[in-house]
Amino acid sequence: MPVAAAVVVDDQLTKAVAAHRGLVLHNPSYALGVVGGPAPLLILGTVAVMAVFFALVVPRAMAFGVPPAIPALIAGGMLGNLVDRVRLGAARDFITTPWAIVNLADLAVAVGLVAFVVALVVYQVRATLPRPLAGIR
Repeated sequence: MPVAAAVVVDDQLTKAVAAHRGLVLHNPSYALGVVGGPAPLLILGTVAVMAVFFALVVPRAMAFGVPPAIPALIAGGMLGNLVDRVRLGAARDFITTPWAIVNLADLAVAVGLVAFVVALVVYQVRATLPRPLAGIR
């Protein structure tokens, strides 16, 4: 999974640079601050979600023809924030948007989820299109 590894490495590097510049906020919650709790519980929750994701979602995504890079973006983002939670007890956010302060891992998950939905819609549309009869040109 080179895409997931690249997301984790890039996420951790950008967080280190932002921390060096004093731009990091520690976010003890996830889901844009909606879900919170003690760090060990959030770590366990992330591991559980990742296990379900790899066991149930990824195999079905591959069966529907979703490019492997899309689930890898999501997995890399989850892993990037998991690394922070294990090391520091909270994710490090530093990118300010109109809606929230996020990090590269969050963006990878968001982009991956949007791409995942688009890929599934494309699959569904293709599956419902009429197929030409064999031998007719």
